[in-house]
Parts: sequence; structure tokens; C-alpha cells
Amino acid sequence: MTRALIAAALILSASLAQAQEQQAGNAASRNAEETFQKLVDRCDNTDMLILRAKVRLQLSRTTEKAAATAQSLMEDGFGLCGSGDIDTAMAKLEEALVVSAAGSDEKFGTDTGANPVAAEAAPEEQDSADASDTPWWKLW
Repeated sequence: MTRALIAAALILSASLAQAQEQQAGNAASRNAEETFQKLVDRCDNTDMLILRAKVRLQLSRTTEKAAATAQSLMEDGFGLCGSGDIDTAMAKLEEALVVSAAGSDEKFGTDTGANPVAAEAAPEEQDSADASDTPWWKLW
């Protein structure tokens, strides 16, 4: 029993030491409030901030080339927003979103524009139309 407790304590302390060595997180995640405030000070347009969040979600799923392109477009867009050119900045961020989505499609081999669920639903609608022609009490 004592050996089991000692072994568990050693394993726990080893895992904590490893987590300390990895230095999990980065400066942005440790100081989220400060990082977000710097971003808002640079550009306080909420539509820009939402587009930035969408692009950042796509960055982890996309190819490296598309991620680098989207990141540079995003930085250019926020630079333009800081100088007051909101329309051009929004266009840059929308382009970054398109680039990152295209890279994601390339990486995973899917097209998010196609809707296979809608294609499968069409025959069911036809069956339901046939069923509505018969009275409710006739089961077969």
C-alpha cells in the first residue's frame, strides 16, 4: 500500500515537472486580457475582430502556405484598420478567410460549399408527397 502511494506521488510529481518544462501556452494565452486590449487599441471595429477570430480558427486546419498567406493578409488588414481604411481592411480579412478555407479544403480534400445532406433529402420529400395523397387511416 505504501509503495503504491509513493509510486503515485512520484508519477504525479514527474508529470507536473514535465508540464513546467513544456511551458504550456504562450504569452498571448497567459495575458489574454492584455493581448486583446492591444488588438482593440489597434482596431476597435467589432466586425474586424469577428473576422479575425474566424480566420484564426481556420489557420490550424489549413495548409502551411495558406496559413502564412492568410496571416499576412490579416496583419495587413489590421494595419489598414488602424490607419482608418475600414473597407479595404475588411476586404483583406475576408480574402484571408477565403484563402484559409481553400487551404483547408486542399488539406482535407473536401469542399465546404457542397451540401450532401440537401442532395439526400430530395428523395425523402418526394416520398412524403406520395404519402400525403393517401388518407391517414390507410397504412398500406
